[in-house]
Amino acid sequence: MSGAAAAADFTRWCRTEVFTPAIVEGTRLLERALDLYLLQLYSALDLHRQLAAPRSAASLATALGFHPSAGRALEALLLRLGNSAVVNVQHQAGIAVFCAGSRPAFDAAALARIHSAMAELGEEHLCSLEFLAFGAEHFVKALKDDPLFMDRVLTGAEREFAGLWDRATNLDPMQNVHGLMGARAVAMLFRGGTLLEIGGGTGNGIVNVLTALQSSGQLAALTSYIFTDISMPFVLGTRHKVRAAFPPLPCEWRHLDINKPFDRQKIPPHSADLIYGVNAAHIGRNTVSVLQRCRQTLKPGGLVVFAERVRQSGREMAPRELVLNLSQYHRTAAQLDCRYRPGHAYLSLQGWRRALQLAGFSAIEIWPDFAAFAGDFAELYAAVIVAKA
Repeated sequence: MSGAAAAADFTRWCRTEVFTPAIVEGTRLLERALDLYLLQLYSALDLHRQLAAPRSAASLATALGFHPSAGRALEALLLRLGNSAVVNVQHQAGIAVFCAGSRPAFDAAALARIHSAMAELGEEHLCSLEFLAFGAEHFVKALKDDPLFMDRVLTGAEREFAGLWDRATNLDPMQNVHGLMGARAVAMLFRGGTLLEIGGGTGNGIVNVLTALQSSGQLAALTSYIFTDISMPFVLGTRHKVRAAFPPLPCEWRHLDINKPFDRQKIPPHSADLIYGVNAAHIGRNTVSVLQRCRQTLKPGGLVVFAERVRQSGREMAPRELVLNLSQYHRTAAQLDCRYRPGHAYLSLQGWRRALQLAGFSAIEIWPDFAAFAGDFAELYAAVIVAKA
């Protein structure tokens, strides 16, 4: 199947099997819930008074007594509120400056209605709202009182919240679309050999990929699946999960920091046929460097397949960022670069193309065709990025 034909087939599959009416409606409910939680924080932090005169997010973080890097989390919040004129946004010498605008009241009843509507879509859809509520509840703690709290949560070190993170990454249907889409692409493109997964986390990627390969009769073509993450608790937990769910497979379980050379971490050059990641590659400190390490690790003609949350606008704050931006690593890792990442964390479609070009990849494709969803799902947020070494 040609690249164009594969992309078209993938787009049709996404329309019929992935972005179902429940996912589309759940996405819209989640976006509304995020706006309400941001209004709640705006009121609780008395930001209307704090922004009586124009100031930057960094200045606001200092005034609130937050960690110095908290300005990035506040900037994302304020840019999003700027879409509804709660704050007025200007740019001075390339820096966003914020001033109080309208002052709508937080509507707790509206949040309750969203919760009921989400529950009607299915109990599992409530995982997304649980994650938002957790971020709002711990906003001040993570940005002021205990700056490494959310880093511990997101790496499994806070055992009290391990279940919450597992539900947010594996049970939330709107998050699971990334794993489903990535696995479908791998099953379409994988021709056998060694598959290396980076940033595997709690196992959404590997479980979906192995399920897809099993369904398509391709498991026998898998010479080795190397599962990696920076968190060894996640690596060990995923190993236990996979061994219980699948027959004996040629899997390896490794620690890997994508910010460091792979070959110094026992991942040799030219050793992988395909490198896979679910919402992992974008959070490297320098995405182009991460991609270059991936290219060096691939055999000639090998592929990267990344299932990623993508941005469609500069002021877009993804709902999950209410929690993720509370992690000091997430706030400080991804370096800004005007060539491909003018804003924090998630890249745009154009940003991914440019970053892959800078890293030396070719045959770059992005699935599905976003134009095909413009009329009925303008909020489309997930993509699979494919490129050849």
